[in-house]
Amino acid sequence: MATRAIAQSPGAKIGILDPSPIEHSLYAPGVMQALAELGSGGNNRVSFEYRVADGSEEMNRKRAAELVAANCDLLIALRAEPLVRALQELRPAAPILFLAVDYDPLARGVVTNLRRPAHNTTGVYVTQGALIAKRVRLMRELLPKANRLIVFADPASADQVEATRKASAAANLQLMLVQFQARPYNYESYLQDARALDSDAFMSLASPVFAQDRDRIHAAISKARLPSIGTNPLQAEAGFLLSLGSNIPKLTRRVAAMGVRLLSGTKASDLAVEQADEFELVINLKTARTLGVAIPDSLLAQASRIIR
Repeated sequence: MATRAIAQSPGAKIGILDPSPIEHSLYAPGVMQALAELGSGGNNRVSFEYRVADGSEEMNRKRAAELVAANCDLLIALRAEPLVRALQELRPAAPILFLAVDYDPLARGVVTNLRRPAHNTTGVYVTQGALIAKRVRLMRELLPKANRLIVFADPASADQVEATRKASAAANLQLMLVQFQARPYNYESYLQDARALDSDAFMSLASPVFAQDRDRIHAAISKARLPSIGTNPLQAEAGFLLSLGSNIPKLTRRVAAMGVRLLSGTKASDLAVEQADEFELVINLKTARTLGVAIPDSLLAQASRIIR
């Protein structure tokens, strides 16, 4: 029924606010494709207004205002909390749909109730705290003699730092936390220092900047010869040893399905916030061979995909 409702409204316009340009976005292409397919039976009868916000408060507000002024029927904020905040401040008539990858929407007050969200806002969120603990355990399983773990954090991933501290302590790993503030981030310098300080492994937190800079980060990791774990499969494809994160195609389709319901007339307050529950572990055996790291069978058995 939801699909038919949108198919009868060929003028449905969807505004997307993303911290990354579409060519670097992990989620926007999948969301847009799934919305077009679900909403129009593959006829692409929905249209999109896409805006990139560079992280500054002024730019977030400017881009959000542009989407509201474009009279979009649905507003989607991808990844970062400041983007959904910028839309909420404008109190648009159109519902707001978020994909919360880098923050907890309930803890941060984006919504006040997961079952009946307020502020004309609902969405899907990824529980990074649990994933961080799992990533650290995977690195401990892979490197039982490791002592020091270097971790990159930035403003977008600030909410993940405390979970990282707890997970590192639980795994008996000394945490070397690097907190970047101003872009461009100098990954190379910090990884050189990490190697000099006998760091044994590297872990990235979930951030649109780290996702976009995956090739630069991998080049620096590779030079330092550090086993690494990332937050999404594109990082493993770039050369990270492991990645553990949401199954992106399934996650983006889930967001799109909620968008279809909102476009079909369901109120955001009647659409419970959903928690992502499908994840994938990717192992890069090419990188393992380069580093001389043996991947135990117990870890290979957990992999969703292996890059050979």
